[in-house]
Amino acid sequence: MFWLNGLAGTGKSTIAQTFSEMANDDDILGASFFCSRDYLERKVLKNIFPTLGYQLAYRYPRFRDHLLKAIKRDPSVAHNSHISQLRHLIVDPLSATGISCIIVIDALDECVDDQPASAILSVLGRLVSKLPLVKFFITGRPEPRIRSGFRLPLLEPFTQISLLHEVDPTSVEGDIRLYLMEKLTAIAKRRSGLDLPETWPSAEDITVLANKSSGLFIFASTVAKFIESEHHEPRERLQLIVRGTDNTSHEGASGIDSVYSQVLRDAFSGIDEESVFVNLKRIPSAVVLALNPLSQDELAELLDIDSAHISTTLRHLHSIILVPADRSREVRIFHKSFPDFLQDPKRCPDPRFYIDCPTRHGDMALSCLNLVGKLRRNPCILSPFAMNQDVPNIPQLLRDKLGNGLRYACKHWSTHLLFSTSQGRGDQLTTSTSLFFDHCVFPWMEVMSLEGHLENVIHLMNHLLDWLSKVSGAHYGQCQW
Repeated sequence: MFWLNGLAGTGKSTIAQTFSEMANDDDILGASFFCSRDYLERKVLKNIFPTLGYQLAYRYPRFRDHLLKAIKRDPSVAHNSHISQLRHLIVDPLSATGISCIIVIDALDECVDDQPASAILSVLGRLVSKLPLVKFFITGRPEPRIRSGFRLPLLEPFTQISLLHEVDPTSVEGDIRLYLMEKLTAIAKRRSGLDLPETWPSAEDITVLANKSSGLFIFASTVAKFIESEHHEPRERLQLIVRGTDNTSHEGASGIDSVYSQVLRDAFSGIDEESVFVNLKRIPSAVVLALNPLSQDELAELLDIDSAHISTTLRHLHSIILVPADRSREVRIFHKSFPDFLQDPKRCPDPRFYIDCPTRHGDMALSCLNLVGKLRRNPCILSPFAMNQDVPNIPQLLRDKLGNGLRYACKHWSTHLLFSTSQGRGDQLTTSTSLFFDHCVFPWMEVMSLEGHLENVIHLMNHLLDWLSKVSGAHYGQCQW
């Protein structure tokens, strides 16, 4: 079993298609099934094994003879359980004939499946040991049921996993550059009446597009579709993308937003518990709006949410967010277009997923202030009159005594406050800032000194004054704290 594990849009299906064509040319492809949620017959699990059996019978006469005997014994075998289908339509004929081949199943996550572990992988695990001459090439997003399926004790020993999003970035960028050059050159030839320059597209433009793709194949693909529109001038469309360095709205309108919408809908379909969507608002918002990446452990500390809720929420988002198995490593956004999508109500009209930035920055500020509120004088328990330069390994000391979640809160509470709104959390935030100055300002300054950011304190205070001015309309320039 070989699982090509990749996030949404990283090019799994393109690779599966190319691999299948190569295997077919080498006469080692036995059968393939390309799942798709867009076609009814290709998203039904019970169609997979009968289709593979049909293709194997078409390719290998010896296989066909054994398959026909199985069908004569039980004409309804194609409608039986998955385990019965696999045994009688695939395993028994292959075992009897000793055929060696490759079987490809692409986008397994796109089939409708209500089992906690993939139903297809579960039955393959029970019978795969009977197929020593057959190799399965399976692609799929790292969604919970797919990950659970490949971790089943019967299947795991036979499985090799390749993480597509961990391939050498220079190799991926080279592929994307080649793809973009090929597609745009073809546009220039096809639209010859436009008299495009001979050097179009330029190497500089291709470099910008490849950099914007950041390893996301579907991003490059949607850019190419956007530029090749028959109703627009290709040079103008190209410049919209190249010049809009920090804007992904054109690419979103061209197709990538539908991928994000589909992933989110599938991840949380059938869930109506209010607590789930409360966490769904807070946790991805924190990942998107954090001023530096945070780990699962740091998110749990900062948001004061049980770590199990962090893990449960993020496990549904593995297709579009990089979530390391190690909870102490940073959770990262794979591509800038995803947070852009979540923060634009026109691109993300579903209120369950849309992130209203000012409101969520207010939530982040309140979480930070609540955490900073736990500080007490001399938080790192230093000797009296100790100088920073005399304290060994300050970063390790801060990690041990405070934890990275509290360190984040100390550095960034006022910035989140500045970006927040006066609506909703205004009274709570005003109360929290007052408590901060009553009890925590000096321990906080000690932490900032140890962090080497004491000079930033005055800027952070200015953030606070700007925010107070914004929410009250009063002039706070003469405030005495």
